[in-house]
Amino acid sequence: MLAPDSRSLLLDALRPPSGARLSRAVALTFTLDLESLLVAPLAFAAHGLRESTDPIAVMEGVRHCADRIDVFCQAGQIVVPPTQSALLAFVEPMVHQVRRPKPGHLFHPKLWALRFRDDTTGEASLRLLVLSRNLTKDRSWDVCLRLDASTGTRRVAGNKPLFDLVQHTLQLTVAPLPVDRRAAIEALGEDLRRAEWEYPEGAREMFFHALGMPRVRPPDFDGTRHLVISPFCTPGGLDRCAPSGKLALVSRQETLDYLPQESLAGSEALMVSAMAGLPAEGAPSDLEVLSGLHAKVYVVEKGRQARVLLGSANATDAAFSGNVELLVELVGSRTQWGIDALLGPGAGFREILEPYERHDATEPEPEATDLRDLVRDIATIPLSATVTSAADGYGIRLTSEDALPDVQGVRITAQLHTRRGEAALLPPGQPVDATFSGLALVDITPFVVVIAEDSTGREQTVVLATLIGDLAHRLDHVIAQQIDTPEKFLQFLLLMLGLGTEAAAVVSGGTGVNGTWRTSGTGILELLLNALVDRPQQLDDLARLVTCIEASGDSKRLLPLGFTELWRVITQARDTMTEAVRS
Repeated sequence: MLAPDSRSLLLDALRPPSGARLSRAVALTFTLDLESLLVAPLAFAAHGLRESTDPIAVMEGVRHCADRIDVFCQAGQIVVPPTQSALLAFVEPMVHQVRRPKPGHLFHPKLWALRFRDDTTGEASLRLLVLSRNLTKDRSWDVCLRLDASTGTRRVAGNKPLFDLVQHTLQLTVAPLPVDRRAAIEALGEDLRRAEWEYPEGAREMFFHALGMPRVRPPDFDGTRHLVISPFCTPGGLDRCAPSGKLALVSRQETLDYLPQESLAGSEALMVSAMAGLPAEGAPSDLEVLSGLHAKVYVVEKGRQARVLLGSANATDAAFSGNVELLVELVGSRTQWGIDALLGPGAGFREILEPYERHDATEPEPEATDLRDLVRDIATIPLSATVTSAADGYGIRLTSEDALPDVQGVRITAQLHTRRGEAALLPPGQPVDATFSGLALVDITPFVVVIAEDSTGREQTVVLATLIGDLAHRLDHVIAQQIDTPEKFLQFLLLMLGLGTEAAAVVSGGTGVNGTWRTSGTGILELLLNALVDRPQQLDDLARLVTCIEASGDSKRLLPLGFTELWRVITQARDTMTEAVRS
C-alpha cells in the first residue's frame, strides 16, 4: 500500500474511459495555480492532444472544455502566474472563488468529480478523485484515491456528504454563478448522490466525511494503534486523530521540531528521506523527482480491522473544527491495510522514510500570517471590472461596494494580470475604485493581481472580478494573436475539427508558407465540407477567426495561399444551406 513506485499522474486519472468523453467536471481545491488549470483540460481532449505542450493545442483543448469544467478555490489562494499569458482568458469562466466557511478557518478540500458519457450508448459514468494535493505545480509526495461508479436510480445515503459538500460550496462563492453553470453543477451533485461506487480491492465498507458542514460530526478515530501521515500537525490535532493507543507519526522535520516533546512521547516519529525522490537505478528516465511531504493519511487499527482515512485534512485543530475538508474512510483487514502493511519490514512506503532526529525547535513557516489573512479577506470582497471604450483603446474601471479592511501601515495595490507593473493604489478602509486605460482588446481581463506590503513582507494573489461590458469577440482576438503563421492557422483548423495533434503536427513542422493541404489522404476542402454537413457550428469558430485576421490586414501573411478562395466557397455553400432551411 502506498508503494512509492506505483505513481499516478493527475492527467492520467482525469482521462475519460475508452469510447467516452467528458460531460461535466467539478474540482475543489484550496490553492489554485492558473497555469496548472490551463493544462488539466488536455486530459479530456481527443487522444494525442493530451500529451501536447504546444500553445495552440493547449488553447484549443481549454477552449473545447471551458463550458464543462468548474473549479472552486479558497479566495486569496490563486497563485500569481510568473508571466502574463493571454491563454488564461480561456479559463476565466471555470474559476470560482469561495469565502471562508467561518472566521479563522479555510475552504480546504481537494477533489475532482467527473461525469463521462459513452459516445455509442450515451450512458453516463462517474469518477471521483479524492486527493491530498492542490491544483498546483507542487511536487511533493501526495496521495490520490480514484473511485469509479455507475449512476443508479436511487439516492444512496452514504453519498449524502458528497452532495452536501457540492451544495455548501455553491453557497460559499464570492460571486453568484451563471444560472446554467449552477444548474449543471447541481445536476452532477445529484448524480453523485446516486452513484454506485466500485470499492477498491479489499475494502469491505466505505464512508465519506465532509468536514466543516453544518451539523456534521468528525470521523471516529477510536482504536488501539494509530498511524498519522500529515505535513502539518498540532498537539490538539494529534489528540483527536490518535486519542489512545500506540502512535506512529510521519511528518516534516520542521513540524516535528515544533511539536512539544510530550506530544511525541512514546511515539515512533518518521520523515520522508531527502533521498526518497531520486529515481532508483533502472527507473524510467521520465519519472518525476518528488520531495517533501504533502499526503494526509490516517490508519486506525482495532481488533482484526483497519480503517484508512485519506484526503485533505491535516492533523490540526483547524482541520477538524471548522475547515471545509473531505476524507474518505476505507475499512478492510488489518493484514492488508494495517500499519504493518505501510511501515513493516519490506513495505514499499517504509523504504522512503527515515527516523526523526530532533533539531533545535524553530518556528516553521506559518500557514497564515497577518498579510496572508488580509489578502484572503480582500479576495472575498466582490469586485466589478467594467469595460470602457476610448480613442486610445479600452479601459477597465475596477470597483467594489464594500470597503477594504481598514489596516494601518499596509500598502495595497492592484494591477491587471495582462498589464504587469501598472499598479493602482487601493486606499485601506475605502471601496475599491481604480482605472486602467490604454488597453488593447486582448488586455481585457477579470484576473486582478492584488499585492499587500508592509515592513514585515509582501503577499499577493490573483482575484477574479466580475467582468461587465465584456466584448463578445475578445476571445477570438486572443486566438488570432496566437495564430502568427499560416502553419499555425492550419494547425488550429485541424484541432478545431477534432483531428488531434497527429494531424496538426503535419502542418507545424516547417512546411513553408503554403502549409500542407492534405492530411491522411484527406484534403482541407473535404474536411471543411464534411464539417459543413455534419458539424456546421464548428465553422462559426473558424469564421470569427478568419474575420479577425482579415480585419487586422494580415490575411495575406497569415492565411495559407489559396485559403481565401476556398473559404469563399464554403461560406457561400453555408449561406445557401441556411437559406434553404429558412425556405
